[in-house]
Amino acid sequence: MHEYSIASEIVSNVLDAVEKNSAKKVLSVRLEIGELALLNVEQVVHWVQALFKGTMAEGAEVKVKTIKAIVQCQSCGYKGRNIPDSRDIDQHYAAFICPKCGSPEVKIEKGRECMLRKIQAVR
Repeated sequence: MHEYSIASEIVSNVLDAVEKNSAKKVLSVRLEIGELALLNVEQVVHWVQALFKGTMAEGAEVKVKTIKAIVQCQSCGYKGRNIPDSRDIDQHYAAFICPKCGSPEVKIEKGRECMLRKIQAVR
């Protein structure tokens, strides 16, 4: 149900923004979700669309852009991707090991975000 609470916040922010801008109908929203955000993207989209029902955003298209993870090693300075195949059950743990030197001293620079990037609406 983590996805439900995230979707609820997204919907609340969308409806607040369109109300403040005197919009009459929401056409689409664009989200950016990092591959390390530990969110099921399909579930987030499902709940956003379900929570839009009965509002001025009902029927709006929900677009999602996946943000690729970037890590930086504090030991050797490596900066780049360190995400194994998405079917790997341990993919989220692999981000914490440097692929160059094997150090666990890595910082995740990108890939954990969940952002409402754009709202397209009609006034």
